[in-house]
Amino acid sequence: MNQEVFFVAVLTALEQCRVPYMVAGSVAATLYGEPRMTNDMDVVVELTTDQVDALLAHFTGDDYYVPSAPFVREVVARTGIFNIIHVPSASKVDLIVRRRTDFAEREFSRRHRLPFTDASDASVATPEDVIVSKLLFRARGGSDKHVSDVVGVLRVSAGQIDEEHIE
Repeated sequence: MNQEVFFVAVLTALEQCRVPYMVAGSVAATLYGEPRMTNDMDVVVELTTDQVDALLAHFTGDDYYVPSAPFVREVVARTGIFNIIHVPSASKVDLIVRRRTDFAEREFSRRHRLPFTDASDASVATPEDVIVSKLLFRARGGSDKHVSDVVGVLRVSAGQIDEEHIE
């Protein structure tokens, strides 16, 4: 299994478990901008404690590292983050439980479906929200990769971006 297949497997598991989600971060920036290498995918989820066991059941065996169900339920309760790792490919998906803020709620409500691979679609953050999030992460001391991602999105998707929304 390569990285793309792993990423699709995680998104498929979320959909099968009826967990609303939104691809964000560098993978979302790549969908709107310029490709770059990454070993992880950030996915914002509206996961409930009742859905944890069903989701984790998709990732059993030695090929996956997943935290325990009790740990994930605690993460859900405090709106934190946990990850699923595909060990053979060293790929990781960070599942970020959606925060309970006005911005996070509006950002999540604006997500939309986009082609993710040749054979699958995914729910993805808007390019405007990707830009705002990347700039916020950079302002909090994040790496220059965030700025490069923003430049790539602006370069490739310039005519499709609602600049007023970003302001």
